[in-house]
Order: sequence, then structure tokens, then C-alpha cells
Amino acid sequence: MCHRLLFCLVTLIALTINVQTVDASISGKVFNKEKKPVADAIVTLAVAGVKDTTDSEGAFSLTTTGIKVPLTPKKSNIVFHKNYLDFNLSEPSPVKVEVFDIKGALLKREILKNAQTGFYRFNIAEITSSVKLLLIQASIGQEKTVCRYVPLNNGKYSISSSVEGTIPSGGKLAKITEVNDTLKVTAEGYLDYSEAIDSYDKEIDITLESVDDGPVTLRLDKTHQTIDGFGINNTWASAMSDQDADQMFDSAKGLGLTILRIGMGSDGNPYNGNNCWNDIRKAMQRGCKYIIGTCWTPPARMKTNNNLNDGGHLKPEYYEEWANTVAGFASKVKQGSGQELYGMAPQNETDFASCGRVEPCNGNYETCLWTGKEFAAFFKIVAPKIRAAGCKAMGPEASEWIHVWKDISAKGSEPGNKGSSDPLGCGYEEPAQCTPGDGYDYGHWLYKDSVAWNNLDILALHQYDTQVAEPWPDDVPRENKIGRIPIWQTEMSGVKWWPEQGPSSHIENGIAVAGWIHNALTVGEASAWCWWWWKPLDTDDNEGLWLKNGSDTKRRHTFSNYTKFVRPGYVRVDMIGAFPENVEISAYKGGNGDVLVLVAINKGSSAVTVPITITGGNAPSSFTPYVTSSSENVAAKSAVQVSNGVLTVELAGKTVTTFVGR
Repeated sequence: MCHRLLFCLVTLIALTINVQTVDASISGKVFNKEKKPVADAIVTLAVAGVKDTTDSEGAFSLTTTGIKVPLTPKKSNIVFHKNYLDFNLSEPSPVKVEVFDIKGALLKREILKNAQTGFYRFNIAEITSSVKLLLIQASIGQEKTVCRYVPLNNGKYSISSSVEGTIPSGGKLAKITEVNDTLKVTAEGYLDYSEAIDSYDKEIDITLESVDDGPVTLRLDKTHQTIDGFGINNTWASAMSDQDADQMFDSAKGLGLTILRIGMGSDGNPYNGNNCWNDIRKAMQRGCKYIIGTCWTPPARMKTNNNLNDGGHLKPEYYEEWANTVAGFASKVKQGSGQELYGMAPQNETDFASCGRVEPCNGNYETCLWTGKEFAAFFKIVAPKIRAAGCKAMGPEASEWIHVWKDISAKGSEPGNKGSSDPLGCGYEEPAQCTPGDGYDYGHWLYKDSVAWNNLDILALHQYDTQVAEPWPDDVPRENKIGRIPIWQTEMSGVKWWPEQGPSSHIENGIAVAGWIHNALTVGEASAWCWWWWKPLDTDDNEGLWLKNGSDTKRRHTFSNYTKFVRPGYVRVDMIGAFPENVEISAYKGGNGDVLVLVAINKGSSAVTVPITITGGNAPSSFTPYVTSSSENVAAKSAVQVSNGVLTVELAGKTVTTFVGR
């Protein structure tokens, strides 16, 4: 059988050697289905261990030297290639190859009387460069193959080699290795690609499929962040009753929250006085794992506006003094409650100055404002002190997630469609109107200061105004000297002048809140997500899980669809595919991998059926749904069976459903 294949030279080895050292030179481009280049794709040779990242044109180049390649014979006995004739010997045998021109004149003959087991190659390149038509006769023992061979391109070939030596001139038979490697490509938003290759010297173009093109697929072997938990705040709230504590922290009676965030006043003591110590003890008795603290403002005497309220900046001459007060809060928590403070943030909402009650502002209260440069300068002082006190250093706790990585602010208040207060005057569209460093962009400025960055244990932030998460940017590594930096969303609710301000208790609000959580966990890769109050204080709005009069809300139960089932230590796993309109699904595995939890949101009015293919591991045999709808609150339903690795979920209109498989 004759084959004309694009084939690039691999490696030569001597007759008695089973491993050969070769070089690699593979290049090409990566495209999507629309033939547009894919930038920032990671292209890897699995065995060779070399990788490259595609440029703006989708181009990559993989080059390395000294790869050790074992001999891997082909399955076919005699195969013709572009310029080569290959022999595969399963046992020692004589090998003969003869090349004739069209008139029958012998041009070349090569014989190995007793070739050993292995893979051999005969180079006919020199002959094909001068003769336009050949007759090739090859044999292994008694097996014989004859082929008429017409060289391409008028007999002109470009021969390249990736081996330390070239194939012997004159068309001699030589024993060679066959490459056995895998080319892998990964890119954000695309399915992983892999291709077996038999040559380290080739040019190849690759087309990737979008993760949104195919069926909905849950990939157990593709993991993301570890979940630390869900929580609530108690700053300025009334004392927690036993019933409150049960409803929030008991996993059987209530939400099963595992984080309590408390506030420190300008005097270095908790805002709630001794009530705070009792709240901590009640929470910990019911399964809470983490107590975290934060500050709303330094004393007025330390600030540029000489006022506890309405912003103002901490004067640099007080950085050291205030840092000592912040770090000292840990010992007060231990002394007052008997519990350890897990983490401490030196400032609540670095980007916010209270500004009255006219849209878009919602009151006058204790605040302190920081530019990106100011916060980095202070954090490098306070963070080591917090860590020395046995706590994790958290920050910046910006009110808007977007301010962690950008200077521009949110807009879209209701009903006036105004921008957020933007106290640093950076504006609402790129380019920002403030000087770099004099705006927000806290994450980048922390990263610019190595001391500040390397003392950051948890990137803490809020989700107000924009109500969406921001992905971690490509220009900042996710790690510091401590390790991978987790993200905690430490405060969110429906506030005056912004969507879902309330007061409301209907399922539409519950679905909106579930969407906030889904977005924070999937887009922002948050490991923790905390609500603000359990009950609002001065206004009847959606800042509490309950309404001011104590009546229940659907947001409390859709929050429960996450908190009761997605437990600390669970790991989010990848979900890809073409999701139906208005449907959002995330997945988490826990225990020793024997628990799988999916949380599905159907924002639409119509019921939807979604087949979910489970790959990359063993799927549970069935899942129990827990549904929150207009008439049900986390109600258990009949188990849904998994058939041939596919879980088919049925989502009623306007519901949040948790599926638990064991």
C-alpha cells in the first residue's frame, strides 16, 4: 500500500540503542471555530514538558533539546511516506529495498541481511529530487510490496530534521525511534484540546471549541476554589437571641452559616459591646468556624476631616498608632469571648464616604476613605502586626468589587440611574478621570508593594452597586509568598437606591440574590460569601435576611440553597456547555469526593429540562432535589436517577434547586 502523507523527520538511533535524544520544534496557530486567533492559550507537549502561550495572532512555538524518546515500532509492516519508506520488524528478519526508474533501471538498492526487531527508515529524498517517477520494491523476509511513486511539487521537497544527526546520505536503511507524545491546548472559555503526535518537527494549526457550544457537562476532574463557607454580620445589630443563632448557624435548624463578621469601633472595642462576645459564643456553639473583624473608621483626631463620618483620610503620621490598635483587637476578642479571631481587615469599604440620604447615598455613618496608594502604604504596616497577633490579614473590603481592580465606579441607581458616590472622582467609564494611585484599584496597588502583597492572606471585598463579581486579572499573579490567595466576599445585601432595595419577600428577589451568589462563586471564584444583617435596623429595606417586622423572605431560603449544602472544604468543579436561557448552574464536590452538589437557578417563568453529562470521575447514582419556589422553601423532592453518566434535571419556572448526590 502506498501513502502520501505530510511527514516530518523524527530521530535516528543506532541498531543497538533503544532510547534516542532528540530536539523538538513544533509551531502553529490556535483558532476558534470562526477562524479568529485565540490569544493566551497554553500549548504543551506532555512528555517533553515544554509549553508556550499563544500571542495575539494565536501563534505558538515549542522548542527544546535533549528529549529522550523510546523506540515505539509502528503497527504496519511496510509504509510509504513523503520521502521515506518505513519498516516495522516484530522479529529479526532480512530487509531489502530497491528503487527503479520508469524504464526499469536500478537507481538504489539497500539490504540488511539480519535486521533486529525495531522500526527502520529508508530515505529516498535524494532520488526523488532528480527523478519524477519511481518504482519502489520493498521486502521483509518473504513479504514484498511494490509501489509506483510520483513525487509532489515536481520532485522538490523541503527536508527538515529535528535530530542530532541526519539520515545517512545515499538512502541507507537506519533504525529510528517514533515519537509518542501528546500536544495539549487549554484556553479560557474553550474545551481542552489534545492530539497524539508522532513527530517533534512539524507545523500544525489547531481549532478549539467554545465551552458554550456543546452539551452541559460537569467535569469532576476540573476543579476551582475550595469553599470556606457562608456568613453574616452583626455590626450595630441587636443582641443575637438563641432563636436567631439557631436560625443562622445551626445546620439542622437553620442556614448552617460558618462565618460571623464583627465590627471594631474607633476606640478599639466592638461596636456591640458585651453583646458581641455573646453573639460569638452562640455562633461557635452552633458550628460557626470563623470569626472575622473589620474597622469602620479611626478616631476623628487622626483623620483629615476631623470627623468619624463622611470619609476623610487617615493621616500618615498616625499609621503606626492606628495599626497597633487594629492588631490589638484580636486579644480583646479572645479575652471577651474566649474565641480566636480568625481574620482582621483594617478598613471597611476603603472606597466609600457616607454622603447623606439623597440618591445614590443611603446615610451618614462612620467611614474612612483610602486611595490605592494610601491603602497599600498602610497595609504594609498593619498587615504584619495583624499576622503577628495570630490573625489572617484581610483587605481591602472595597464596597464595589470593580474597585479592587479598576478605578471606574458603578452606575445604575434606581430610580434616577445615577452613578455611585465615587468620592475619589474617577468617573464611570474608561479612561478613569483620576491619576493612577489617587483612585481605587486596590489590588494592583497592593501588588506593586511586595511587603503589602506578601502579607495579604485573604482578598476581602464587597459586591454592592455593580452586584457582580470581577474576575482576577491576568496581570496579577494569584499567589504570594504565603500561597494562593483566597477571595472572601464579606458583605452584601439589597440597599437603598440600588436594584433589589426592597422591602420585598417574593421569589423574584430570592432568585436575584441566588444570582449574586452564583456570580461571586463562578466568575469571582469567591471561597466565602457573607450577607449583611439578619434584620434591618433603621429602614424597612432588603438589608436583612428577614424584614424589619421579623417576617420571612425568599432570599433567606435561596441563600439556604447554598449554605446548607455547599459546606466548608467542598471544591467547586467545572461546568461547561450551552446552558438554556435564564438558567445558571454551579457544582461542588465534598467529603472524599463522594458528595456532589449542584445549585441550579431558573430565572425564567417556564419549566426547563437540562441533561447534564458527568465526566472525569464516578457520578452518584441519584440526586435529591431541594426546591425553593414561590410556594416552597428548600423542599425535598423525589430522587432523580443518573443514567449512563447523565443527570437530567427538571427546573420549574422561577426556582432555585439544590441537587445532592451521594
